[in-house]
Amino acid sequence: MKDELPRQPLVSIDTVPLLVRDGRLHVVLGDRVFEPFLGQAALPGVLLLGNERMHEAALRALESKIGVGAADVLALSGAGVFDNPDRDPRGPTISIVHTAILRPRTALPESGVRAVPLDEARGLPFDHEAIIRRTAGTVLDSLWRDLPLTRALLGSTFSTADAARRERELAAAAGRPEPDTSNLGRTFAKSPLLSKAAAAAEPRGKGKPAALWAWIDAESRPSA
Repeated sequence: MKDELPRQPLVSIDTVPLLVRDGRLHVVLGDRVFEPFLGQAALPGVLLLGNERMHEAALRALESKIGVGAADVLALSGAGVFDNPDRDPRGPTISIVHTAILRPRTALPESGVRAVPLDEARGLPFDHEAIIRRTAGTVLDSLWRDLPLTRALLGSTFSTADAARRERELAAAAGRPEPDTSNLGRTFAKSPLLSKAAAAAEPRGKGKPAALWAWIDAESRPSA
């Protein structure tokens, strides 16, 4: 009697769509329309097709699960692999995760899709909470190393306070200690990538208004 071959795991592409809305970093979730976890909010994901590149599947997941087209994606990058054999109750599935930074003004469907503050995404099916937690850490570690991702996340111009807020939000979602952002302004002033914008940001309460920064290479800056 021949030994049974182990079941070959499926390959899924799960995407973590991030956008800044109302001054906060959000993750976009879609309500599941099939079992398991019917009706629960989850990350958009699809099974990888035989003739498909991974980035193509990541974009297909955005389009098919939350109604977001490629034109609204400012940056797309890999964020890790999840291979726990019990992560999907339907059977072994390997998840290759991508991060998608969306335009802040991305129009979302009125029903079945929701933008949730990144550090408040709880009660998600599968291992999607773990995916978000690790992805937040990956994005935090990639800031200022992955320039397309950083530019997409911060926008064409941003204040020191905005950059500090993004770092704190990512650290909170990743379960890390709050980062020290007290020297960001001095760091930006020395950076060859940035210049001080002509106008200053509106002050929030007392004290000096936060400085505004712009990318020096204007041609490659993302539009908001």
